[in-house]
Amino acid sequence: MKIPAWLLQSLFGSSKRLYGVPQVAIQGSPEVVEAHYHPKGEMKRHVRAFIYVAAVLGKESKVADALFKLAEVKEVHVIPGRHDIMAVVEVQRKLLEPDAQSIYWFILERIKTIGDVTDTETLIPIVSASKWSD
Repeated sequence: MKIPAWLLQSLFGSSKRLYGVPQVAIQGSPEVVEAHYHPKGEMKRHVRAFIYVAAVLGKESKVADALFKLAEVKEVHVIPGRHDIMAVVEVQRKLLEPDAQSIYWFILERIKTIGDVTDTETLIPIVSASKWSD
């Protein structure tokens, strides 16, 4: 697949910004950038995010089970540290709505309503490459 010239230029050949991120902050090659695109050459229809979830002490498994029942949640990991759970989610992109806002509404409407969730922290990747996805 051919990457649009304007995107390559903004990522690798100028001081322009992509989604507000300076091009020097994005490390990678054109092949990594291609991974962010749908095979048909159009942007993916979903936005992926990694959401760290803190739960009430002793309720981690209950919260993890509730998260995994949500259709948008693709992976759930119980982890040690400041947060108890890491969830990988894919939320459908909405026309004219920033990706961050789509994720925000998912967290507010779906995750924050799960009992025993005390806090969340979200990471939204700008460019992704994965050996697990198609």
